[in-house]
Amino acid sequence: MGGGSGAGDADQKLRVLCLHGFTQNGETFRQRTGSIRKQLKKKIDFVFIDAPHDASGAFGDDDASALGTAGDGVGPRAWWLVGENAAASVAATRAARDDDDDGDDDSAPTTSSSAAPVRPVQSRQMRGWDDAAAVIADAVEMFGPFDGVLGFSQGASAAALALALVPSLRDTVRFAVLFSGFEPMDPAATAALHAARITARSMHVHGHADRMVSRERTEALARSFADPEFFFHEGGHGVPLSKEFRDALRSFALDTGTGAATTTQLATSVTDSSHRSPPAVVHPPLAAAPTGKPRHSLAPTRFLFVNGVGPCVGISTEAVRESFGEYGDVDGVDVFDPSMARCVVTMRRVDDAIAAQAATHETCRPDLGDRRLWVRFSSDPNAIEDWTPESAAKQEETWCAATRDSATLGVPGLTLIEDFVTEEEEREMLKCVDSDERWQRLAKRRVLHYGYAFDYGTRDARDETSPMPAFVARLLRRASECGAPGASESATCDQLTVNEYVCGVGIAPHVDTHSAFGPTILSVSLAGRAVMEFRLHEGGEKEPRERRAISMPPRSLLVLHGEARYRWLHYIPHRKRDAIVGEDECETREERRVSFTFRRRREGACECEWPEACDSREGAAQRLKDREGRGLAS
Repeated sequence: MGGGSGAGDADQKLRVLCLHGFTQNGETFRQRTGSIRKQLKKKIDFVFIDAPHDASGAFGDDDASALGTAGDGVGPRAWWLVGENAAASVAATRAARDDDDDGDDDSAPTTSSSAAPVRPVQSRQMRGWDDAAAVIADAVEMFGPFDGVLGFSQGASAAALALALVPSLRDTVRFAVLFSGFEPMDPAATAALHAARITARSMHVHGHADRMVSRERTEALARSFADPEFFFHEGGHGVPLSKEFRDALRSFALDTGTGAATTTQLATSVTDSSHRSPPAVVHPPLAAAPTGKPRHSLAPTRFLFVNGVGPCVGISTEAVRESFGEYGDVDGVDVFDPSMARCVVTMRRVDDAIAAQAATHETCRPDLGDRRLWVRFSSDPNAIEDWTPESAAKQEETWCAATRDSATLGVPGLTLIEDFVTEEEEREMLKCVDSDERWQRLAKRRVLHYGYAFDYGTRDARDETSPMPAFVARLLRRASECGAPGASESATCDQLTVNEYVCGVGIAPHVDTHSAFGPTILSVSLAGRAVMEFRLHEGGEKEPRERRAISMPPRSLLVLHGEARYRWLHYIPHRKRDAIVGEDECETREERRVSFTFRRRREGACECEWPEACDSREGAAQRLKDREGRGLAS
């Protein structure tokens, strides 16, 4: 593993993790970044590490000498291997064996063995990324935390993937500098990057003479970042050494330059008229700059960037305020991304902020869940363009971190049973409904009814429709024996509604109509996960008195009975990711989720214990009319 630079003045210096390119290693990358390190050595410690995979022979027998890795004891390394090359090697071995069996001339090359190897930028089959993620996570634990990450070529792509998939790196990194980076063509890697929306500031560096990675591939990678910037130069596939670039990098990494200065620096080195940039920082298509993102400050300020706590891990802003209040008056605690365990604490006085930073940085505080804190001075969040405290509060309010355990949820009558159906049963159920031609399209989802059709105007089910599928009896019998409150009545369910949700689509808060259905509701989730949030309103209050949420994994069963069924509103938030209590990384929903909701039609009026929420009581007719007019659906 390549060593980092000296650790002198570590408390005052930033720390940057450096990821080398394909067939390089930490030492060769360190040598090729000498001019950058020299200019920034008083401000930044650079840590170079080696990738986990041996890349010897990737481009022929003289790889090591050609790349400057011969005799260094490490050799050429790779962050992931190319699946196509492994497949070609197997094919070549088989062909050679067959040739031997047939008595053919061994000197005649086969098609597989003579084909040029596939490079990582061309590959659609990544092998061994998990090993790379583990090496990066280990580096964070041993040498981190890191303020920035720097990567070249495959290492740039690895840096982006790590910011998306390695929480310990993502949670502290403020900026990324990526040379000749490219968006991987492997579908799983591409999906992970698209889902992440990386919040770290990023500079994407590309040369017009680069014949290995196209400008389009670099811009595609940049779209995974919320706030990308570009530096285009006249060189090829390498790290530019010009003074213009070194100055631009210094300004970007230390965030000391004004916007105008940075713009000039980023545009300076572009002279080719066919690629000339306008006099502004270039942003790729579809990449909008976020609002409300604080910047690191080298000088002490009243504002503290606190990493490791936030609502998404079950630590409220009130708890953070009380904890930091030990060191002076706290004017506010602001959360800028509800999916991240980070916030900005605003102290009344700079001296108080200095005391708080010294006392809390790299500590585990019992009053904050014993979570390890990383505390740095921040710029003034109120000076950030387009940011307002109201918008931050509104964004925070839209998220409610979910638990995975119904026993700790705090909603009486709710039970979650994981792995209620097998993978084989899941395929059978999905195949059955996918082949049904009766799907009805609503505004944002598709629905299908069995037994009795649900009327979205009256919120009732009285008209008979197609009979229940064959698998239903088996599932209801199993549910009736699961031991959950109210589940014993499952066998009598006679109405099934199937909902298909695409990623990002949910359903509005509601209580399934009391007068239409019985005391127990069953919901099976297939193909994808989602979070269901529960809200309790009392006395006509507009805002809920309580909010709880639970994560429903694929193939799970959710049973609602009693208070959970009759009193609490439930809904699925319209978003693509969900925060989980006690976990730093949000869960990304799959592209599709299909729910199977089983209910028993009611005959006669509801006599539940919650008349204030019951449409069978006084005023039911008017409430149903109001619901129909607003287009509410169960």
